[in-house]
Amino acid sequence: MTEIKECPHCKALREERERKEREERERLAREEEMRKLESETTEASAPKHEKCCCHEHHHEEGEVKMCTCGKHANDEDKRCTCKAHHHEHEDGDAGCSCGMDFKEHKEENCGCGVDHKHTSNKTALIKLIVSFVAVVLSYVLTATHVYDGVNPWFRLLDTAWISIILSGIPIYRGAIKNLIKRKGVSKITSALLVSLAMTASIIMGFLSIAGVTEGVHGHHENYFFASGEVAFLMALGKFIEQITVGKSRSAVKELIQMKPLTANLKTPTGYIEVKVEDIKVGDVVLVRPNDIITIDGEVVFGSSAVDTSGITGENAPQDVTIGDAVYMGTRNLSGAIEIRATKRIEDTTFNRLIDYVKNAEKKKAPIVQHADKWASYLVPSACVISIVIFFIALFAMHLSVIEAVSRAITILVVVCPCALTLATPIAVSAGIGNAGKKGILIKSGVAVEALAKVKKIAFDKTGTLTEGNLIVSEVKAVSLDKDSLLRYAASAENFSEHPIGKAIVGSYDGELLEVENTESIVGKGVRATVAGKDVRVVKLSEVDVTDTEREELLSKGATVIAVIIDEELAGFIALNDSIRDGVNMAIRELKDDGYSVVMLTGDNAISARNVAKEIGVEEYKAELLPEDKAQYVLNLNSTEDGVMMVGDGVNDAPALTSATCSVAMGAMGSSVAIETADVALMTSDVKRIPFLMRLSKRVFKTIKINIIMSLSISFISIFLSLFGILDAVSGALVHNAGSVLVCLHSAFLLAFHGKKK
Repeated sequence: MTEIKECPHCKALREERERKEREERERLAREEEMRKLESETTEASAPKHEKCCCHEHHHEEGEVKMCTCGKHANDEDKRCTCKAHHHEHEDGDAGCSCGMDFKEHKEENCGCGVDHKHTSNKTALIKLIVSFVAVVLSYVLTATHVYDGVNPWFRLLDTAWISIILSGIPIYRGAIKNLIKRKGVSKITSALLVSLAMTASIIMGFLSIAGVTEGVHGHHENYFFASGEVAFLMALGKFIEQITVGKSRSAVKELIQMKPLTANLKTPTGYIEVKVEDIKVGDVVLVRPNDIITIDGEVVFGSSAVDTSGITGENAPQDVTIGDAVYMGTRNLSGAIEIRATKRIEDTTFNRLIDYVKNAEKKKAPIVQHADKWASYLVPSACVISIVIFFIALFAMHLSVIEAVSRAITILVVVCPCALTLATPIAVSAGIGNAGKKGILIKSGVAVEALAKVKKIAFDKTGTLTEGNLIVSEVKAVSLDKDSLLRYAASAENFSEHPIGKAIVGSYDGELLEVENTESIVGKGVRATVAGKDVRVVKLSEVDVTDTEREELLSKGATVIAVIIDEELAGFIALNDSIRDGVNMAIRELKDDGYSVVMLTGDNAISARNVAKEIGVEEYKAELLPEDKAQYVLNLNSTEDGVMMVGDGVNDAPALTSATCSVAMGAMGSSVAIETADVALMTSDVKRIPFLMRLSKRVFKTIKINIIMSLSISFISIFLSLFGILDAVSGALVHNAGSVLVCLHSAFLLAFHGKKK
């Protein structure tokens, strides 16, 4: 049977059609994932909801007393039937203590008590525009005296009602839900305070129409307009907050935009398009030029240049060829390459990054917890202050009942703690987002605060301050020739993952001997049976040599390894390493910023001294085993206010976990590094450490300014409301101005470059 071949023109049309269909599928999938992220962002932007017992992360240590549900008094955490939590609700509880049914958690948030159904920014903007037009028209009609000379009840047709319905109903709905479903003082939310203020204005509007307030000084204005404008201003403030919060969490969105959804799987009959989730370890996929790499793996065919800037922040493309590692989420720039998957999709560096960035704010910093606690006290306090102001205005200032009520409800608007609850989480989000764009993964708000308090920084030497690419510089044989010495050593180290072992194996280009019983001697070297002989490749400190011999061997600052064959010293191998580019500058900047720096290494003292002198570090500790480094860092923690450890995340894991906070270098492709440290640098660029430290200090400073600013605005507004300078409308404006000011001040962190002035 004759095979019908596809003509080039038809093939081109088919491929173009398939490409468009694939792009459309990916676009729709990304939009769906972005919608999910928007929902998560809306919930995350509500700080009070984070401390609610009905939130996915449950309570962090120290947060139990802040819980509003009252279920933790008797350590009943384990009785929960709610899928996300650990305690059981009492019989008759219609929903969680946050004021929502369990099924509604995905649709709403209760951060300020307002019922915020998940709507797109476009829908919210349309409602705002309509509300704005309505209140402006209401003001114009009142200012031009349109209602004068007509029946007062025509005022019921005031256009301000449009704003009250569109922008005010979500506030009322949230307040009512929380009154019904919450317990104790948790019923009193910001939404309730604003609802009371709006209701009071509406009631006074009806009283004004009925002539009750006629002739009362200061109460000839349109109260419906006042209520509508308060509703509009509250909705406007919330909209700006959500935009700012979304911007501060843009790191997640940008990562999701880079996430590949389909891959070209290689099969015996050709390439087929499959979902990325269907790729298994060992599968081979094709990545065409300008496509996103779909898996973590190694190149098995072709060569190309890869753009890793989206994850690492490095602008220069990396050349890759057969045998080189490549990572999901990076972009193939030039030639087509085939890649064999070496990790499951869920274990790829890219997916881990998305998970960590999404969850970065769930572990709240202590200062965030304090701000939330103050905010929880401020809401019920506002009710008490409002009542006190009412009586002061009525009896001490001899004002009318209507005027006293007006000043009291103004207090309810201005003392809402929205600015205070936004003061910390948005600053943390913006800081984490800024760092993420530069290839720095900060894993929690706790880490941000810990970084800001660091006084001393401990660096590992090999692989952190130095390249870690050791090369054999000299072979000194004692009992046999140099080639045989290197052959035995390379054979013993053949299965070693240590940089020294790899360097020795790489330096020998001959045929290796048969090896048995390879044993790692932690912190000292390796032992193996090589061609029937007992071979040990160990540190120089493990053999007995005179001080003169030791000084001579180490005089050039190299790392010296001893080779022992059948308990007889066979010779020495010297290895050299090079200082990383930019280390001197980074150390100098850290010292200029007031940090003290210490270098820790398992290398010999002379080599450590030479490296320390070259990079400008006065304090160093040499010949340390991994447990010695960890103990040294623990000792520093007991004497210093804050100690940060910087290492590679593998050999330095004990020391990293012993520090106040820790940074793992070169985490791209290393899940161990990402898991171990509080902060992971996707590359090994030490020059990013000074930026990280300056950013953390700026975030902490921003948080402090935000808290002071929000509290100051609240207290000043109380006095202005007492003396009638602020009314409900201007109070709402000041309230939202405070919230927006806090958001904008935090958003400046996104543009922080960390350059020393």
